[in-house]
Parts: sequence; structure tokens; C-alpha cells
Amino acid sequence: MHKKNHQKLLSLVITLTLVLFNFNGLLGAQNVKADPIITSTAETVTTTGAKSTTVTATTNKTFDIVDISDFHGQLLDSTNKKPVGAALSKIVKDVKATNPDRTLIIGGGDLYQGTPVSNVLRGLPVQKVLTNMGMEVTALGNHEFDWGLDAIDKTMIGASYSIVCANMYKKGTSERPYAPYKIITKDGVKIAVIGAILKDAPNIIMPSLVAPYDFKDVATETNKEAKNIKDNGLADVVLLDVHDGGESLNTTVNKLHGVDAVFGGHTHTIGDVVNKDADNKDVPTLTASSVGKGYIDLKITVGNDKKIIAFSPKGTNWNPITVTETSAIDPTAKKIVDDASAALLPTFNEVIGKDDTALTKNQVDSPCGESQLGNWMADVVKNYSKSKAEVGIVNNGGIRLSPIAQGNVTVGTIFNIMPFDNTICTVAMTGAQLKYIFEQAVKTDGVGIQISGVKFTYDSSKQSYVPAKVALDGTVTPEVLGKRVQNIVKESDGSIVKDTDIIKVNAPDFVATGGDSFTGFLEPTIKASLVDSHYTVRDALNDDVRANGKITAVMNNRIDNVIGKISIIGTSDVHGAIYPLDYNTGLAANVGLAKVSTYVKSVRASNPNTMLIDAGDTIQGTPLSYYYDMIDTTSEYPMMKVMGAMGYDTWTLGNHEFNYGLTTLNRIIGDASKEKIAVLSANTYKSDDSNYVKPYIIKSFTINGKTTKVAVLGLTTKTIANWEDPTHYAGLHFNDLVLEAQKWVPIIKAAGADVVIASIHSGIKGASDTIPENQTDEVATKVPGIDAILCGHTHTGKTYSYTNPKGKVIPIVEPKNGDGIFSQIDLNIDASGNYVGVDAKNITMPEATVADPKILAIAKPYQDATLKYTNTVIGKSTELYEGEKQLTQPSTIMEFVNKVQANAAGTSLSIAAPLSLSAKVPKGDVKRQDIMGVYVFENYLFGLKMTGAQLKDWLEWSARYYAQVTKSTDPIVKDTILNIADYNLDQLYGATYDIDLTQPACTVDSKGKVISGSRIKNLKINGILVNDTQVLKVAVNNYRYNGGGGFMAAAGFTPGSKATIDATFYDSAKALGDDGQIRNIMFKYVQDKGTITPTLSNNWKISRTNVKQDASTDISSVPTAIKLVPSKNSVSISWSKVNGANGYGVYKATSSAGPYVLISAPKITKFNSTGLTSNKNYYYSIRSYKMVKGVKVNSPYSDLIRVKSLAS
Repeated sequence: MHKKNHQKLLSLVITLTLVLFNFNGLLGAQNVKADPIITSTAETVTTTGAKSTTVTATTNKTFDIVDISDFHGQLLDSTNKKPVGAALSKIVKDVKATNPDRTLIIGGGDLYQGTPVSNVLRGLPVQKVLTNMGMEVTALGNHEFDWGLDAIDKTMIGASYSIVCANMYKKGTSERPYAPYKIITKDGVKIAVIGAILKDAPNIIMPSLVAPYDFKDVATETNKEAKNIKDNGLADVVLLDVHDGGESLNTTVNKLHGVDAVFGGHTHTIGDVVNKDADNKDVPTLTASSVGKGYIDLKITVGNDKKIIAFSPKGTNWNPITVTETSAIDPTAKKIVDDASAALLPTFNEVIGKDDTALTKNQVDSPCGESQLGNWMADVVKNYSKSKAEVGIVNNGGIRLSPIAQGNVTVGTIFNIMPFDNTICTVAMTGAQLKYIFEQAVKTDGVGIQISGVKFTYDSSKQSYVPAKVALDGTVTPEVLGKRVQNIVKESDGSIVKDTDIIKVNAPDFVATGGDSFTGFLEPTIKASLVDSHYTVRDALNDDVRANGKITAVMNNRIDNVIGKISIIGTSDVHGAIYPLDYNTGLAANVGLAKVSTYVKSVRASNPNTMLIDAGDTIQGTPLSYYYDMIDTTSEYPMMKVMGAMGYDTWTLGNHEFNYGLTTLNRIIGDASKEKIAVLSANTYKSDDSNYVKPYIIKSFTINGKTTKVAVLGLTTKTIANWEDPTHYAGLHFNDLVLEAQKWVPIIKAAGADVVIASIHSGIKGASDTIPENQTDEVATKVPGIDAILCGHTHTGKTYSYTNPKGKVIPIVEPKNGDGIFSQIDLNIDASGNYVGVDAKNITMPEATVADPKILAIAKPYQDATLKYTNTVIGKSTELYEGEKQLTQPSTIMEFVNKVQANAAGTSLSIAAPLSLSAKVPKGDVKRQDIMGVYVFENYLFGLKMTGAQLKDWLEWSARYYAQVTKSTDPIVKDTILNIADYNLDQLYGATYDIDLTQPACTVDSKGKVISGSRIKNLKINGILVNDTQVLKVAVNNYRYNGGGGFMAAAGFTPGSKATIDATFYDSAKALGDDGQIRNIMFKYVQDKGTITPTLSNNWKISRTNVKQDASTDISSVPTAIKLVPSKNSVSISWSKVNGANGYGVYKATSSAGPYVLISAPKITKFNSTGLTSNKNYYYSIRSYKMVKGVKVNSPYSDLIRVKSLAS
């Protein structure tokens, strides 16, 4: 029966392959000539939309560039139930429908290979879906080579799009197989798309498939074509579409000239950043994840001259997609997929085995080790019945599905595990040659390997193998042999494999011909011995499961790093996230402790010597955390319950821990203690100078017969007082981090610690810092004795290194929860049990990571109660409130926030900053969740009196956010040097003003006070220019009021000073208690209104041309010819008449520094100041005023005049 079924499968595959190019989907059979190969030129295509758009001569045009990358044939998910392709098609078509003449859909490569249906049909149904979607051009991916490019060229027959690749040539020639670029005209604007593939492609593609081609440097070839396009006026916009990602992509962008935006791929990650090119120009750099999980929609705005004037802001271009069985779909795409699947799915859904447990490809040693699926596949390859070998080898990259869920194993499961058509090959090699290949596997940044028949140990602290390199100028860096592999023994009897032993090795043809950088297989004697069975690895895996009824994974420590490790996994700025959920949108997100727990468990499974620590900002940020901070205050706190279940050792306090006051924080600290989580902050003290919580802990580990003591020192940013309500930290003070670290590290060492890890809630100092909130770099460089640092607060997701006072390099890692990035610090312990060094890295959690069901189960009751609260309808909206462009123009979202603030504080003026670029309030029912998505922080509201001059300085400080422009076509972008956070971009409501980006950013004095600034022009209230001395009432949040972002200092305020307190006219916390949180005020506003309607006053605008400052006709002149005639107890004052003035103000003080008090407002030009003390100095100043539209507008003050009253 087994043989029959297997033959049936092979027969079906062969038959389908034979009919592949006659496959008839909904679009029918098409006899369309393939695009010709174009060499040194490019095809030019003009595309007209479904309808014409009439654009006036003064209208800018905005284009949507939609990018889909690394689709990997994902027409259906691995269960064959979720319509990924049809759902993606529906969404992209909807995007295009909103901007039909100005939408360009591009592909990033690796579109076809990866799923059973697409693989068997060689990607044809994918091509049909993408054609139906409207794709017009794509890059070439490395997996396009898997079936040979001849197969892909046949797949592309009839496609609406074509392949472009500028850096691949026919071997030894100047001829390219594909056009280097394609030019598409959209609504009169020519857009050039240059294509490229990563230069490292030959190392990751079957060598025989890339042998006919030369691959050249991406940046060099792109620059050549971009120059050609620009010099010859071929296009208005130049894009690079390159199958490459990560740091390699960023480095390429840094070398580019004349490219406006770059779209990447290959790494299956989300990228939405801005990089500097070789000309120091900002270039949006975007990567669209993979397998239909989302897409990029970059909006490019061009002016009348067809020059780019703006891009949609970074962080707004990636659009996630969560597909369910009931997702909306495009019917045409569904028909294509259904037709393709009809004959295949019954075969792929056949159950051939059943697994008792889930299995993964997670390696159980670091950096390289064995895995469950790796061992099984290597065993199957080694034991191939027609050519059994002594050793089996497979590459980690060839294991494409993980984890394999507990339960049924189908034919489709095997296809998803091994979608490639790799065949089993046999070679002969010596023991020394096998060792050489293993050295390549475990080199620094190596890809690892999976093996059968032998075991080997390695020492990751020893010399790594380094391949020879040839630079662009031809300089050769010679190969360095590795010294990491210690010994190789036979799995069967433990005998040592000698260098001279001749060994028979089975491996997939990809590996056996030098793929994945295993160039050891290319040694002439090995190459000459190669015999190809022409039997696929996939078929052998299928045979094995059928024979055994399951996947049989034997774990026996085949790959062992003799360097022991203590792994310290670090999180920070989790901000209340447990579930992998974006509460703002309700969509799945790559966040949350439940996903982190899955990784932690995988590490602990292979290394029990693991710590788990957190660097703060843990209890604020999601509706779930808020609900148990403020609503349900009796249940055990969910974050501590979950962190306890995960086995957290420490939690360092962050600044947001103090948002709710000490009653809440002390309750949560108590719950942490119940869960045996040590709460740390060495620099937070009570009024009696005792520590508020523990300064550090020490934990012992015994490895290789010796105990290593690891200390974790906790430190919290010292600037909490600059942001937080003083009542929230009453009785506490926060000392300097450097001084405290210098104090505590010697104490920790004296207590017996061998290693000191600092867990610091403070980031790396940046150019935009206005207060010393970020001191981690200073701690690293000024405090000896620390071995590594986990930091937080600035959410960078980056790694750093600094040299301490003794010359030791200190690694620093910082997580970024919002992008699924957390950190790992590995302490290396040698065979004698001695600590010998540290490695630190960030881990980007794969989006496919399954959340730990145990953690989800713990969190479910909390989540259910939270959703019941957040899903409560509190009102209705007549239209959508949105803020997609709130960084560069007024928005209904920002006006909503400011209107609520102004209403609550009883003012007409309000200041707020963007808190979420994705925030929306929907048309129809408005839920608490919608408001929580708009206002994500627990801020309170203050009313503050300030002068017109102070208000202008405040806005000047805000306008630093933007880069200065030199010409009108420059894009409006953030200043990348200052890199100011979006939440420090304040916007004023209730007045009108211009922001002139031709002017430089403001300058400040040593105290942070603005001393010059000319970006803010024509600041007016009710159409009247604001006078510098005019006193205004403005609503601001407590973060600003307490000094956050440096705005108070910029405007001349000192938080907490008597002058500031005297200028404060409203405090929502005092007036309303907890109901005074701005979010709660917004709730009540909606509830009171019942129905709300978006308004947009368009009260400010950004200009890239010089803005003329209006000359005021409303402000009267300063009085002159002032005369003062003293007498014993009075002074007679007179002055010249000011034309147009309605009256005057007389101000008096007893010192030149003031304060000056208005003592009279006469309509005439004289006044007698009486009641003076004889023989005493007095100071006077006069100003005039006009009444304009019912508002008193004062002139500037006159010069001060000192006079002494006469003696008795």
C-alpha cells in the first residue's frame, strides 16, 4: 500500500509538471510572447488608469507605491484553509481603487517557490494572481533560481509584470538576462524601477544554477543606471527594487546616488526606516515582510515640476494583514487558486503519520547545535536506502516549516518542510575534509549544520574560519582556517574520526555542490566523487513518515559547544503587552510576553543556566495594563502573574512605573515579590536615604564543576521628576546613574559576584536630549567592573559597544518590543568552569512565532475583562477621525485631542503632540478602545498662562523637529541629526501660524531658553498677530508642564518654581482626581456629546519657500517723549500722543528687575503717580494699546525710566 500511494504521488507530480504550461486558470490559456531580453536598455511602458483624473496646474500628485515581497507561493496557508492570496489581492485592489491612476504595484522577488500547489505548478497560479492584482514589475529573488530561470521565464509568459535585474550578467559578458530597469508612466509622471538581487546570491543558490551568471555589486550597478536615467531625463522618480534586506540593504542605500526610495526583501522582516545615501539625502528604505503577512504602501507626493516634495512618514508605510478563513477576498483571485488547488489538495491533505508532540528546528546549543527536525532529516538523508552513507548532512536553511504541530502529518506537511526539489547526493571525503566543512558551519555568523552518523564538539571561543575575500579593487584577503572543531566521533560506537579516514557522506545537492557557503564540497576530489541519486529529499522524508507513522527525531547531543553558557534574556519597554495584539487595530502584532515565552522556553530546553530580566516600563501602555492599574485594583496584577510564570528573575523600575502613583506601584511590587521577581533600582531612595527597592541580586550557576556568581544591578533614569506628577513619587528621589553605579559595583564585587550585568532603564544619549535622561553610555565609559548592559527607555532595538576606564569593551543591548526585538547576553564559561567572556545580541522574534499557550491561558481572564471594558460603546461619530499625515499637516485626530483639552481647561488655546500615527476614531460607534488608541499615555492636564513671546518660543522649539530645506522641492522630513521623537512635535490649536523651513532651527542658551528662532511666522489669534507681551491661557499635559521634551525651559519656565505655579490656572488631577487623566476627559467628552463630528481648521502649515512676516497694523507705537517730574510723595508723568491708540498703560516697579504692576490705564497722555515713599527710587514704563475686534492689543513697553521721589 505504501509503495502504491507513493507511486501515485510521483505520478501526479510528473503529470502536473508535464501539463504545467497549459494550466488554465480563470484567465484562460494565453499564447502571449514572453518579454524580450533587453540588454543595456530598458523597456518603457505607459500605463493608463481606469479613469482619467483632471489635475489643475497647482495640484500636487500623490502616488501609492505598493510592494509585495517574498510571497513564496502562499496562495493558501499551511493548513490550506486560509485564503492568503485572495485576501491580499482584495486589499491591494482596494488600495489601488482609491488612487487608480497613481498606484504602482511592484514585487520584491521570491514570489513563487515555497508551497505545494505553487511548487508543483511552478508558480503559475501565483503569477496569475499577481497579474490579476495589477503588478507591473518585480525584482529577481534567489528562490526564482530553484527550478532554473528557464522555468521562471515560462511561468512569466502572459504576466502583466516583468523581471528587472541590473547587477546580474551572462557569464563573462556585458549582457544582462533581464532589463536593468523599467519605466512606468503614471498620470504623466515617469517612474523608473531599477531591479537588483543581493550580490551574495551565488552562496545561497545551487551552484549549478548560478554558474552561467556573474553577480556584481548592487550599489555600483544601481548608481550606473540611475545616472543614465537622470542624465537622459528618462524618469522623474527613481526607485530601487532589490532582493536584499537587513544591514546589507542599509549599507547599499548608504552607497547610492540619485535613488529616491528603496524597496528590499529576502530577510522576511518588516522594514520602514530612512537611511542616508552617499549624498547625505534621506532615502525611505522599506521591506514588506513575507508570505502575505502585509505590504508596503509608500506615498510619494510630487509637485508641478514633477519633483518629489514629500514621502509618507517612516513607520506609516508597513500595513500588516491577518488572514482568517472568513477574510474578505477577491473573487477572481479565489477562482485562480481554487482551480489550481482542485486536483492537488486531496493528495496534499492525505494523512501519512501522526506526531505525539510538536517538533521544531530550534537549535539546542548556541550559536550552533542540533535540532529535532534537523536530526530527523539528516538521519533520513544518511539512510537513503539505495545509497546508505556513514554521515548525513542537511542545511538549516532547508528546513522551511517549524514548528510542526502535534497531530497529523500530511503529504502537504512534508512539502512545506522541504519545498525544494533537492536530490540526495553521495560524495566521498576524508576526515580532515569533513572537519573543514564543520568549521565552515560553526564560524562566526555561520549558518550551522545538521548531521547524522557522527558527533562533534567545538569551542566557539577559538579562532573562527574566515573565507577568502576579493574586494572591488581586486585585493584578496586570504582564507583563515578555523580551530573551533575539537573532535569528531562516530555516532555508532564513539570512535574518533581520523583525518585520514575515507567517509561516505550523503547530502542534498544544494549542499553537496557548495551551497550555503559550504565550499568544502567543491574540493576537486570530493567534487569528482559526487553521485546524484536523482531522488528528492522530500520523497525520502515522505517515505520515512509512511514507514514509521510519524516524524522520528532522536536527540543525542550531536553538535556540542564545549563553551558553557549562562544566557541572560532581556526585555524592556514591554508596556503592558502580553498578547500578540495591537489593541488600536485589533490585529495580530509581533509583540507581547506570550511570544517571548516561547523563545525563552526553547533556550531553557537546551540550557537550564538561563536568567530572564526586564529593564522597565512594564506596567503602562495597553488597555489591559491600564485596566488593572486603575479599574480592578484587587486582582493579582497580570504582568506580574505572567512574568512569574515565565520565571523572571528581576524587574528594573522604569519611569512609566510611576504614572499611577505609589499606591498602585507598591501594590504591583508586592505582587512581583509573591512571584519571586526581584524588583531593582539602586538609585531610587526614600527620604531617609534607604533604598526604595533592592539595588541588585546575585544568582549562582554551576557549570563544568565551578560556580559562577552573576549579579544584576538595576538603575532607573534620574529624570522622572522632569515628567511626573510630584505626588506620584512623593518621598522618593532619584540619584545620578553614574555615581550610583560607581558606588554599587565595588559593593557587588565584594559580595562575591564574578560577573556584573547592569539592567538600566535609560538609553544612549542622543542629539535631541534636553535633559540627562539617557546615561547608559556614560555608565559604560565611566564605571569599571560592569561586563554587559541591558538598557531601555529609548526603544531603539539596537546594539552598542563602549570602552570602560580599564580598556574593556562593554556590549550594550536595547530591546524594541513594538518590533518583536528583545535581547540576549551570553556569558561564556570554559571547560574549566572559568568565565572567559561575553557575547550580546538582539533577537528579532519571527512573526510566525506561536504564542505560548500556557501564558495565554493565564492572561485570558484578564484579557476578557479588559475587552469587556474597552469594547464599551461611549458615543458615535458622524465621520472618521484620522491622523495619517499628522506629522506634516493638521489632522482631525490632533484637533480632537486639542479641542478636548481646551474645553476641559477653559481655554481657547491648547497644545498637544502626535502619540500614534495609526490612531483613528471610526465613523459610527465609538468605543473606549478607540480613544485609548488615540491617547496612549496616562497624562493629566494643566492650564498655563504664558506670554505671546513664550508661546512663540514654545513653537520654535517644536519646529526643530524638521530638517531645514534649501529648495522648494526638498521633502518635508525629520531632522535626522536631532532625531526628535514624534511625541515631541507640539501642535497649537486655537491660533494660526506658518512654519518656515527655509529658516534654521532655533538656538537656546545654557539653560535651554530659546534665544533665536525664525521658523514660526504670522502667529495670530482671530486673525490678529499675537503680541509678545500678550498674556494667553494655554492647555498642556503634565509631561510638558513638568519639563518633558524641554519645552518649558525653551519658553523660559522653570517647572516647580513660584513663577510657574503662579502662572498655573488649572490642574486636572486636583480638580478631578483620576478622572482628570486626559484619556478619561476624552471619554467623558464623547459621552457628554453623544455624537461627535470631526473638524479640521487647517490652522497651521509648513512652507518650503520663504514666508513673509506680516507687518502688524494692529499694534500701536511705543509712547515717546516721556517726562517724569518728581515731588515728595508723587511723580508726574507725561508722554507724547500715539496716533490710533485707544489708551495707555502705566507700569511701576521698585527695582529694575520688576515685577512691574499696571497702576493706571488712562485715555490721556499724562498721569500722576501718588502714594510714594519719599527719597526712594521708582521705575516706570509706558505702553499704548488699541482695541481690535474687541481684543486689547498692546504695544511693546517703553524704555525703563528711573526716578527718585524727593526727600522730605
